[in-house]
Amino acid sequence: MKIAFFTNAFPMMSEAFIVNSAAALIEAGHSVDIYGIGNVDATGLSVPEAEPLQLEQSTTNMRWPDTSAGRWKSLPATLGRLVGQHGVSGLARIRPGIYRRTFMDLSAFYQASQMPADGAYDIIHCQFAPLAEHVIKHRRAGFLSGHLVVNFRGYDISELVTLHGEHLYDHIWPEADAFISNSDYFRQRAIAIGCPEDRISVVGSGMRLESFPFQPIEEAPSGDMRFLMVGRLIERKGFHIALPALSSFARASGRRVYVDIVGDGPLRTDLEQLAQDCGLGGCVTFHGARSHTEIADFIRQCDVFIAPSMTCSKGSQDGPVNTLKEAMAIGRPVIGTRHGGISELVLDGETGLLCEEGSIDALEQTVHRILSVQGNWPQMLKAARAAVENTYALPRTTEDLIDIYTAILAAPSPENPTRPSRKVA
Repeated sequence: MKIAFFTNAFPMMSEAFIVNSAAALIEAGHSVDIYGIGNVDATGLSVPEAEPLQLEQSTTNMRWPDTSAGRWKSLPATLGRLVGQHGVSGLARIRPGIYRRTFMDLSAFYQASQMPADGAYDIIHCQFAPLAEHVIKHRRAGFLSGHLVVNFRGYDISELVTLHGEHLYDHIWPEADAFISNSDYFRQRAIAIGCPEDRISVVGSGMRLESFPFQPIEEAPSGDMRFLMVGRLIERKGFHIALPALSSFARASGRRVYVDIVGDGPLRTDLEQLAQDCGLGGCVTFHGARSHTEIADFIRQCDVFIAPSMTCSKGSQDGPVNTLKEAMAIGRPVIGTRHGGISELVLDGETGLLCEEGSIDALEQTVHRILSVQGNWPQMLKAARAAVENTYALPRTTEDLIDIYTAILAAPSPENPTRPSRKVA
């Protein structure tokens, strides 16, 4: 199959799941072109195993001036590239009736000028739902062709729906051949706002389990404890809840706690100050964004991994957190929250512990509880590893994805009504 991935930019350090998916499809014998159409800078490759595939050679990151004045100034050169790529007829395809908003702000011209001369694909896969608007327009204009698949991963089916309303994706429902969510929680949310139930499947974000060999911790230390949290430093990740909870735990238990925080974001300064105000001071280390190899090392060094995700003030929610899967795969006790897709990943008392989201007291009590059940750690860690293997192993998720693609291509069409019906599980 000839496949096109559309994302904001590629590669992104925090989106190893897209790298893994593209690489696995290529290794399975398919071709994958990747287009970054979000007008943002790529942050880098976090999956060293994918380096030999040289994905950058089949990647186009589209950029254009941020300001209106800059776009008008560079427009003549852009039109020249558009004609060089698609001929004079390419100019006529960019019509206000198709592009509307993106015609007025000129971004349609910049995107189309960087589209391939042959934009024919079997599958066009939008990795995030908001990108489908652009892809649909380019397909209508003839710059792209192929069956459309649209992914829901978190903020696109939570925060954006809260912000723009439940009719946000009404124009996409009839255009896409299939929809994918990374958890049943988000599948149900999509159905609730109009997604056709028979066209949306759950496919988890795949991970390379060989990069996270099972090395379970044997028992909790009797003294100092090391906790790890990984993610962007934003409200949704709940680190501002975890720091005072861990501070209270330290006081109540008489233990010294050390906290490693891997990731970066707009709340870093506030969180650094909060660590001081909580009395954790030099016990909290902010490491910034790191590669997946480095994150695996941090996981092996910790005693307990915490994913304190919460619904943020803008309504954004998390799916099954990828670094939580990695901690479970390696064999560390995990604490998550009853939030978004996390409850599908962590089964309380079986593969980890859960607490209510956004509650300092609840999280502190769950830290105490994880130690009180350490006699069950060996069984819990084995069950956690098995859960990850059964649902998120890259060969499994790739097979699920290929099944969806194949079903789409086998579905009846007006040109060939004898083709068998498509069934999406």
